[in-house]
Amino acid sequence: MKVFVSSVVSGFEHYRAAARKAITLLGHTPVMCEDFGARPYSSQHACMTEVDQADVVVLMLGANFGYQTETGESVTQQEFRRAKALGKPILAFLETVEMEERQKAFSWEVSDYLDGLFRVTFSDQYQLSDGIVQSLNQMSVNRKAISEQEFVQRLQQRNGNGRWGGYDHEARLEVAFLPQPETLGTLRIAHTQHEPFFLKLCQAGLGSIKDGYKDFDSADQTGIDTAEVKWRHHESGLSWLTVSLANTSSSRNIMDSFYLSPSRVRQGAEAAFSLLSEGKSGWFQIGLYGVGHKLFAEPPTTPVNSISAPFRSTENLEERSLLIPATPAAFRHWLDEVVFRFERKMSM
Repeated sequence: MKVFVSSVVSGFEHYRAAARKAITLLGHTPVMCEDFGARPYSSQHACMTEVDQADVVVLMLGANFGYQTETGESVTQQEFRRAKALGKPILAFLETVEMEERQKAFSWEVSDYLDGLFRVTFSDQYQLSDGIVQSLNQMSVNRKAISEQEFVQRLQQRNGNGRWGGYDHEARLEVAFLPQPETLGTLRIAHTQHEPFFLKLCQAGLGSIKDGYKDFDSADQTGIDTAEVKWRHHESGLSWLTVSLANTSSSRNIMDSFYLSPSRVRQGAEAAFSLLSEGKSGWFQIGLYGVGHKLFAEPPTTPVNSISAPFRSTENLEERSLLIPATPAAFRHWLDEVVFRFERKMSM
């Protein structure tokens, strides 16, 4: 990728050198005004041309506003606005120093909550370099990730053996994960991990050691089955957990079976995220299946004699997202949105 480095030059040389080193370390091409050479047009034209041709812009803001152009903007501000207008990816890094008033206003524009960018702060060249390496690496992974359509195709590949034992009307949660970038040979590795995975499943509260598990193997899948959970890993690299949401084992009242507990869905999804992703980024799908006659609510604390059971034509609900990086915080934020949308769809 061609990475345009945008910042003041005077007094910022050590930071620009750190940016150049970080970009080069990842195999990308730094585009910096120091390297422009003589050109038969204005400096402004040269900077805007390079912004236009860049794949990504690294924006670094320090204390000084820099040279003010006839429009009242700084050169860095013009470059930022040009990149934003063109829809270029912009990675913003703000030094933790007291800024000039004009620079402070510019930094507010850059990091505005609604229209700005999620920025990284730094206090020395090492923090800046680490931030640039991490951000560009995440962007590279994102660019190489397969499309949502391709992810759906991968999901469809395993549907023959992937559902809940053929009982399509049993309420269940499924979390599927496909790491990005992809790795080869994962089926062979997963085949050797049945017992360790079962122990992790029990530690996550999704199984009981005394109940044990059964191995599952086919030509293109491996995994385990327990009384309430099924784990599968496909040769494509896709893995998924299916968790029963039936209330029969702990129900105090037959009416409880009509309720689908949001807290149980959330608990199962968070446990599945930890078990499947193991710190890797990638595509996730959260699905609810067999929900045609269910209420998305916690079972009442006292027994009820009757409820108005819903009937909806939609038996299955699914939400997908590419999470890079797939941090627990990012997953929980997405899970909040997923549960909200599930609740709305099941109340209509």
